[in-house]
Amino acid sequence: MAGRKRAFDREIALDKAMRVFWNNGFAGTSVSNLTSELGINTPSLYAAFGNKEQLFKEVMSHYSTHYVSRHYKNLIGESELSFKERLEVCFSGLIALFTDGETPLGCLLVKSVNESESVAFPEEASNYIKEVEVQSTQVLIDLFSAEIAPKDIPENTSIEIMVNYLLAVFYGLAVQARSGQSKEALNAVLRYTLDSLPGGE
Repeated sequence: MAGRKRAFDREIALDKAMRVFWNNGFAGTSVSNLTSELGINTPSLYAAFGNKEQLFKEVMSHYSTHYVSRHYKNLIGESELSFKERLEVCFSGLIALFTDGETPLGCLLVKSVNESESVAFPEEASNYIKEVEVQSTQVLIDLFSAEIAPKDIPENTSIEIMVNYLLAVFYGLAVQARSGQSKEALNAVLRYTLDSLPGGE
């Protein structure tokens, strides 16, 4: 008697599809790339996820939920760590993700931002990326506002400017990770950046 066919595991399939998109980008990923990696045929792919665009949007959510959000949780709520320790734990954890070799190098979200101006890029995915950016920025604004006293904010700057500065540096680190820069080098830049911020150690 033939063995029972293994049930389709959606989370495993999303993780495999994520790695294909992460390596190749949206435009560089074909449906045949996806079906080959997932071990299913095209009708099965469409039945499970709709089309390539819908799958990509779901992949972005999978990436944020399973790979990124656990690091940002270090910035939310009460903590025994200091302000800069919380930032370092969060961002050094993400640097480790971007460079550890267990997943493709760099950040899927940052890679996708660089593609998002293309007319072929899915509008839903572009909107999702913007939502993630807004949420991430707000988490940092809330933390900075709680931890940095108004008197410690340098003249001609603001919480928003400091947060945007930190995120701009970090997006650059994600690009450098993609190009093969070492974890140690990226963490050195991160520490330098954090040292330049006001607030308690």
